[in-house]
Amino acid sequence: MNIKKLREEVLETARRCAQRGPGYSQQRAVLDEVAEKHRKGPYTTLDVHLQQAILTCWHDLFLDRELSWGYDLDNPDAPFFHVPERGN
Repeated sequence: MNIKKLREEVLETARRCAQRGPGYSQQRAVLDEVAEKHRKGPYTTLDVHLQQAILTCWHDLFLDRELSWGYDLDNPDAPFFHVPERGN
């Protein structure tokens, strides 16, 4: 499994979800969408090692300041998140 590629997939999924608004700017929406891409069928579960790799990538995005917790002041904490703007 290519962790760098998986991390980029999680980040791109988070960006797409964040653009849809607060209902999608939540941890569960991102993790479910990434997991769905890796399932081999509708009733299959992911290997625990892949699940943990996805979770690690998700966590690392916050440590690396690619994502921040909270959507707005009414939803300031997890599971809501936003993609910080990186202006000059």
